[in-house]
Amino acid sequence: MPPGPREEPPPPSPRHLTLAPVALGVLLGGCLSVLNVILAFKAGTGSGGAIITVLLGGAALRLLRKLNWRTLFVTYATASGGTLAVSAIDTSIGAALLGGAPMPAWIALVGLALLANLLGLLLGVVLAPSIIGDPGLKYPALWPVIDLMRALTGSGDAGAGRQRLIVVSAVAAAVLAFTAAAAGRDSLPPAPGLPPYLVLSLSPMLFGLGLRLSGAATVWIGLGAAYSLVVWYATALRAAPRPAPAYAEHLGSPWILAAGVGLLLGYACGFVVRTADGPRRAAVRAMRGRGGHRWLAAAGVAAVTVTALMALPPPYRTIAVALVVLAPLFAVILNRVNAATGMAPTGVLQFLTLVVLALAHVPQGAAYLLVGLICGSALASAYFIEAAKVAATAPARDALRTRQLVACQAIGSVAGVGTGITLLFLVGEAGGVGTAAFPAPTSSALEFLNGLLRGSPEYARSALLFLVPAGLAGLALAWTPALTTLLGLGVLLPAATSAAILLGGVAKLVSQRRRGDEGAFAVTVGSGLILGGGLANAVLLPIQLLTS
Repeated sequence: MPPGPREEPPPPSPRHLTLAPVALGVLLGGCLSVLNVILAFKAGTGSGGAIITVLLGGAALRLLRKLNWRTLFVTYATASGGTLAVSAIDTSIGAALLGGAPMPAWIALVGLALLANLLGLLLGVVLAPSIIGDPGLKYPALWPVIDLMRALTGSGDAGAGRQRLIVVSAVAAAVLAFTAAAAGRDSLPPAPGLPPYLVLSLSPMLFGLGLRLSGAATVWIGLGAAYSLVVWYATALRAAPRPAPAYAEHLGSPWILAAGVGLLLGYACGFVVRTADGPRRAAVRAMRGRGGHRWLAAAGVAAVTVTALMALPPPYRTIAVALVVLAPLFAVILNRVNAATGMAPTGVLQFLTLVVLALAHVPQGAAYLLVGLICGSALASAYFIEAAKVAATAPARDALRTRQLVACQAIGSVAGVGTGITLLFLVGEAGGVGTAAFPAPTSSALEFLNGLLRGSPEYARSALLFLVPAGLAGLALAWTPALTTLLGLGVLLPAATSAAILLGGVAKLVSQRRRGDEGAFAVTVGSGLILGGGLANAVLLPIQLLTS
């Protein structure tokens, strides 16, 4: 009997991580962590950096002759762990500094950030199967990254043009940043007849952020900025013939600060109410499925843990219960919203966490640290689950085990914590948080809300006159397509910052119409501008500190 066709042996499964892509991911993740600290203090937002990682990582691996799907994914997964390693911690520490607290020790900040990332990884491993396996969660913002990875690792030179474009725009942004620093300017001079407040920031990062945002996002930021300008103009008219209020005085007005915080806080409450039914139904489906026993076991462990925590002394008991309850809850909410919409509303969860901790009488210093820890861990879990989703699309021969993915993210987190915390420490020690260069709108909003919750009754009553109407408006907008978080940020941002972001948004709309590419060109240029401008700022900051 003739022998049958010989079966090909299955492809060998990868058993170790290759050094080159891991090192490349560490470098990119550390740089992107720095960029996100700068963006958090300049614009109150961050940039995921997945496109930057894939494009630059693909170019570097091609030069090293090591480009394939698996090596590019290892680079992406490692950098992903570091990109937002300090997010939520930077803004909460910034709020503490604005409230007059001393700068924590560098090693204490490193420990806090590492703990947040470790907790996020654990939550990500637990939540990943149910989140990734839910067919209703489409990950709209992740598929462009997956498609780009496939294009770069396929045949031909796909993506090479975008790689060159991002490098050229990064170099241009760095040159502009260094030129502006040499000239001693951070904005263009105002037009004749306009007050000094109405200027345009020279930050290429802010312009690049506008290029990356959607048209709707820039419109909502513009509406918030328009409200801020109308309030300033009305205040200036009332002050005539005396000089108009200064920049800091204007942004500290209840018409601005209380209104912006009210919008964010009201939206946060509406957001939780609106999305509460999704996790409940997902848990019911999971308990009815094959993995139901795991969910029941997890619920039992949680019940035992909470019972044990109740035996702790009151201050520590409150802190521990808040951490055990809020961290998993907010991780579930953040991951499901991110998977459904492509947006991770970390700021919303920060406001809610601060409110809960203040009402539970957690001391102010511990509250700010817990805000960073809880919300930072939720964001770390989202980035792990995103990487796991990308891994699920891998060719069979390139699939990574879960422990390898955890190792990539853990290594990247350590790198991101090292660079991000160092920059955060330098900015805090220099007293830069809350200045015109680093207005830190999210930190300012957190500090205002904390002062309102813990301040004097007279202060609370005066601020509530502005906070309550804005909060009700934010609550109502939670059930509409309005981008309320960006509206609130537009109110809180300085005019120079808003103008640069809006200019980038207008440039994106013009490019999109002329090129007919759905904004791909503008997004790539924006990524390069954020990369080059952020790295230039990271280099300039220590120089300015040493020469001041």
